[in-house]
Amino acid sequence: MHIELVKHPDVFLRLVSKKVSFPLDDKTERLIKWMYKAMYENLGIGLAAIQVGYQLRMFVMDCTRAQQTPEVFINPEIIEKSNETLCDVEGCLSAPGKREAVRRHLRIILKYQDKDGKEEKKTFYDLRARCVQHEMDHLDGKMCIDYEKGEYSRDKHKSQTMVESDFRVKHNT
Repeated sequence: MHIELVKHPDVFLRLVSKKVSFPLDDKTERLIKWMYKAMYENLGIGLAAIQVGYQLRMFVMDCTRAQQTPEVFINPEIIEKSNETLCDVEGCLSAPGKREAVRRHLRIILKYQDKDGKEEKKTFYDLRARCVQHEMDHLDGKMCIDYEKGEYSRDKHKSQTMVESDFRVKHNT
């Protein structure tokens, strides 16, 4: 069974995700497993719940080539960022074929909850730091295609959202 992702220009991707409450219910536990499967099936290294149709503040990530170390981050918050940044081109599973240069911090510290509700703090560098920041953007209704010359452009985001609202993807159920 192929897992269908929410794709640009669907305005659902522009919603700010809502906090996840604990303990997790069975539906949310199943959603996490489903997100891992969708991420791997689509050859991604990260995937936010909003990309599979759930407006929840959580994402999954696995930046390894072996694809055997998936992690889930629930109610994440970046609490520290390095001064050093790097501009690099990013793509997105929800915007196939589109790429944009995005400036990201090389090191971040993330505070989040694991699936048992335990609060954790973890430091991420380089690709993993970039992936976390990319997924965090999704939780706030932003996409990598909203960046212009490496910097986030609120005007570009707003103009895309206005156009997108006229072309919302219709799903047959």
